[in-house]
Amino acid sequence: MEINKVYNESCLETLSKMPNEFIDCVITSPPYWQLRDYGYEGQWGLESSYNEYLEHLWQMMDEIWRVLKDDGTVWINLGDTYGGGKCLLLLPHRFAIGCIERGWIMRNDVIWAKRNGMPESVTDRFTKKHEYIFFMTKKEKYYFDLDSVRDKVKPESLKRYEYDYTGNKGGIDRSMLGHTSGNKKHLLGDAPQYFVLDKNFRNPIVEVRDLPDHNELREYLSNSRKLKNITIQEIEDIFESQAPHHWFEKNGSFPTKEDWVKLKEILSFDDTYDKQMVEVEIKSGMKQNNPKGKNPGDVADFWDVPTKGSTSEHYASYNDNLLKKPVLSGCRENGIIYDPFMGTGSTAEVALRSNRFFIGSEMSEDYVKIAEKRIKQYLSQLTLF
Repeated sequence: MEINKVYNESCLETLSKMPNEFIDCVITSPPYWQLRDYGYEGQWGLESSYNEYLEHLWQMMDEIWRVLKDDGTVWINLGDTYGGGKCLLLLPHRFAIGCIERGWIMRNDVIWAKRNGMPESVTDRFTKKHEYIFFMTKKEKYYFDLDSVRDKVKPESLKRYEYDYTGNKGGIDRSMLGHTSGNKKHLLGDAPQYFVLDKNFRNPIVEVRDLPDHNELREYLSNSRKLKNITIQEIEDIFESQAPHHWFEKNGSFPTKEDWVKLKEILSFDDTYDKQMVEVEIKSGMKQNNPKGKNPGDVADFWDVPTKGSTSEHYASYNDNLLKKPVLSGCRENGIIYDPFMGTGSTAEVALRSNRFFIGSEMSEDYVKIAEKRIKQYLSQLTLF
């Protein structure tokens, strides 16, 4: 099957030509039910009932299941409709539930916030300015590259990490996970967990360790100390701290990771407790900024992307920024992205600009011509290499 081509036919016809497990990703926005007439025979969206409309979409999803690779991803943007002008039909939700019943794994129902969406003249409800993008997969393990779409960390956020939890510069650097000091180190009750608290000493922020029973550890350390014939005072002198005193008393505290390593050198004990005392698992709260950026958006499944006007007279033109996240995170480079409703070629353009391939279906001959003209320059660039 030819790639980097828009087929002037229905999606079901194009899908029937594809071999099993052929494509890496699907990104599309089907025509919404009973909202627009695109002026060609056999178009989806003008079915007499929304049930028939949904059956068409599910038929498409069944074929997509066959042609999608096991580690592939699917992104479907779907808007809703008011039946008879009054009752919201919840068609996106009905579609999503039907997909789940057919075996699809729903990973996100992303909210696309359309702040500059078309105004409405209604006075008995709120204006509707959001749509859904459903992110689905066939398998629990699939290709997903979050790093490619992270939001950059603001310089002022990185600057704050030069200060410790009490606001003092040069203290405990918050980028040093697991480091604790003074009254910022707390053992909470009898639970075998360590927390570093924020500057108000309330919220657990950084470190959680599954520590051993303290009485067992105390006996283990005491035996090791006696074998080395060294006093607690001598250990404190080496550490230049009174902290070691608490490690050897009943219901005392635990050494930090760094102190444990140093203590092991002094007492020459084995690695019985090393895993619990040195390895750190981040379980909750605030942690160091990822150098590659943060998870997209203040809320990861909320995309604040304005609609984009089009000079091609295609009323449902995508904003390219809406496509970048699915393309970059949901399809590896040189993978094939399929758009069953290609329209004027937005998905194809973003795919080519991102070093991916595409296949599209579009029943409108006029839109196919617009799409081909739009992506011609990008296809010609591919022939140069």
